[in-house]
Amino acid sequence: MQTPISSIKKAYGNLKIRDKLFIIILIAAATPMIFLAIFISGRMYRMVASDTLREEQQAAAQTAPVIQKDIDSVTDFSDTVRDMSFSQTLFDETLQEPLEDLLHSDAATAFLADIKEQMKGTGVSAVRIYIDLPKDDPCFEDMDPDTSVFSSAYSIHAAYWFGIFSGSHPASLYCPPMYLTPSEEKSLGDCAYIRPIYIRTADQTSVKGYLACYFLSTALQNTLISQLDFDGSVSYITNERDAMITSTDSALSGIYYMDYDKIRSSLMSSNGFIAKKVLGEDVYVSYYYLTTADWFLVTVTPSRPLRQKANQVIFGIICVWLLAGAISVLIAWLMARSLTSRISAVSAQMSSVRNGPPVPMPSPEETDEIGDLTDSYNYMARQINNLMDQQKKQSEELRQAEFKSLQAQINPHFLYNTMEMINWMAQQGRIKETNQAIQSLSRFYKLTLSRKKTISSIAEELEQVTIYAQLQNMRFENGIDFVVDVPDELTEYQIPRLTLQPIVENAILHGILEKGTHRGTIVITGWLEDQDVVLLVTDDGVGIPEDILASILTKKNVSTGKGNQIAVYNTHRRLQILYGERYGLTYRSTVGEGTEVEIRIPAKYPE
Repeated sequence: MQTPISSIKKAYGNLKIRDKLFIIILIAAATPMIFLAIFISGRMYRMVASDTLREEQQAAAQTAPVIQKDIDSVTDFSDTVRDMSFSQTLFDETLQEPLEDLLHSDAATAFLADIKEQMKGTGVSAVRIYIDLPKDDPCFEDMDPDTSVFSSAYSIHAAYWFGIFSGSHPASLYCPPMYLTPSEEKSLGDCAYIRPIYIRTADQTSVKGYLACYFLSTALQNTLISQLDFDGSVSYITNERDAMITSTDSALSGIYYMDYDKIRSSLMSSNGFIAKKVLGEDVYVSYYYLTTADWFLVTVTPSRPLRQKANQVIFGIICVWLLAGAISVLIAWLMARSLTSRISAVSAQMSSVRNGPPVPMPSPEETDEIGDLTDSYNYMARQINNLMDQQKKQSEELRQAEFKSLQAQINPHFLYNTMEMINWMAQQGRIKETNQAIQSLSRFYKLTLSRKKTISSIAEELEQVTIYAQLQNMRFENGIDFVVDVPDELTEYQIPRLTLQPIVENAILHGILEKGTHRGTIVITGWLEDQDVVLLVTDDGVGIPEDILASILTKKNVSTGKGNQIAVYNTHRRLQILYGERYGLTYRSTVGEGTEVEIRIPAKYPE
């Protein structure tokens, strides 16, 4: 596929000399103006961006203390509730009376009224004390769940914050909306500050509970919205578990969201401000740490509105630049009209080389520099054509010779060992088995040694390698389970002869027979992958060590490997010679577990 750069280069090469000179003059005149415009526009953008970002940072810096104050007010109110006399009696002292009586006492009623009075102006929307007792415990009889401070912990067992306290036992926890149950969000508030409490009853048992102060995230959200000046900017607050507390725009905060660890590392390395890319757009991100809640206030400002400001200033510069450019174009065009048709002809002829072999031009009548250029081009064209013809012929001859040489390498030891096996069976009087072995060997070499064609079908190759496995099983007491699981639709595709046999031979001799049991399984499977056929030969032999695996498909293996290993390398080279470097064999192996060999060839039918 032609790239845009190559298209431009080709189009430029096909232009007339007059047009090229026109472009050169135009570029020479326009380049200084372009650099000047870039310099000015770049400085202008940086100035506008710097000033605007400074304003944004100042607004965020003023907002962070307000958010911190809102959080602190909730924390302080929780401390206030904890310090009330009734709370001290309930949580700090051993109860002298049943818990049921204490929760229904006049002191509890006064405690509830005191809480409601203290809540005014604090931002706290509700207070609950959850006690880890069953919901039908007498302590909660006659209590209105909507107005009472006390409630059974059973009602919040499904809350995410309850799971956090049960698992990690924090001293306190600031909860975003996702930590609360739907009923908490609906009736109490969508955020909460929660701390564990313990009640020591008169019988010296300890009952666990939780003091929860609820508040609304909308107050924090309104504070964040007040700081934003640009459309497309977003502010949000996140906690240490990457949960969103509130945001000025949920969609934008999802796009520009950064996890807690990244925010913390950015804060430590950049003093609370960084520039980054999000979805291909430059954005500027500021961070402020809210210490009380261990939250981060994040403000993201995209570069788009900053550029809009700068573009208004740059527009005037562009107008001046365009006027100067138009004058440069006119001057360049007038100067380029002096070129001759002879130079254009030589240029056009040389450009034609991109589309095919060079074609000599008619011999020039003139003897000037252009005539010498034409003669040199004609000489070069003739020499290149001669060299291309010679190289093409030699390459084809070399390819054919190498392919035939590689395919002709068949391991003679297999024939020798098989004939000895047949002789031994004949001497034992095993006529039926001897006859079967001779027929199989005959069919094997009929498929192997056929010189009519070097390409066969996958079906024939599978038949040939199946016969080979049968003959090896006769020698090695049926110790090899040979399984072929290749879809029928693949069997008609072409494959070079003797592609599978060296791989199976290697799997038997160096995989299965080197196991202590001399038994194992070889499986051949296959599938179509895009426009390629992939065959996979898998064995459960001893595997191949890493040092041998690294060189099994290299030239080093030819000089150091054994015969069947050399045949594997030759098979790999044959496939690459026929189809290209992306095809051939791929070995993967684990010592002690087995080996798999992937064979990749193009999906073609035999001619």
